[in-house]
Amino acid sequence: MDNKIISKKFNIVSLAPSYVASYLQQFSETVREALRVTSIHAEHEYLQAALEKQAKGETHFYLIITDQSQQVIGAVEIRQPEQSRGQLYTWLNESYWGRGIFQHMIREVAADYFAQTHKPYFDATVETNNQRSYRALKKAGFADLGIQEGAWEKNYVLILRNKNTTPY
Repeated sequence: MDNKIISKKFNIVSLAPSYVASYLQQFSETVREALRVTSIHAEHEYLQAALEKQAKGETHFYLIITDQSQQVIGAVEIRQPEQSRGQLYTWLNESYWGRGIFQHMIREVAADYFAQTHKPYFDATVETNNQRSYRALKKAGFADLGIQEGAWEKNYVLILRNKNTTPY
């Protein structure tokens, strides 16, 4: 993403070193547990690797920033396809849950990603016990492809197709 995406209540920007401290501050215990992240240090290392991958064009990493305070309140990463997990990595600070921000940010990020890459789709996996994320992705336009065995338990496999490309 070259420019930021401006929305009514938040902006979406590319991951940059200047946002790492705010990211880690808002990456709450609730979010860490849901994503099975062992520590802030582990997430910091993940961010450093993501910055390197982003510089090589191997990932698309977006941050959701509040319009007023310029705090990071969430993130969306669309990775290269991998076998053990979906391409989509997301989180939103729980203070912002239930406001429709997640669906809106996914739609905005997907539009930017598809415009840049011209890929036909990207996928996501969600643990079957994570109904909140499953419902949010469905509301954002993802299609459910069924359930498969995952790294820790069974996962829903979802896909978001690029409506501007021909079907694969």
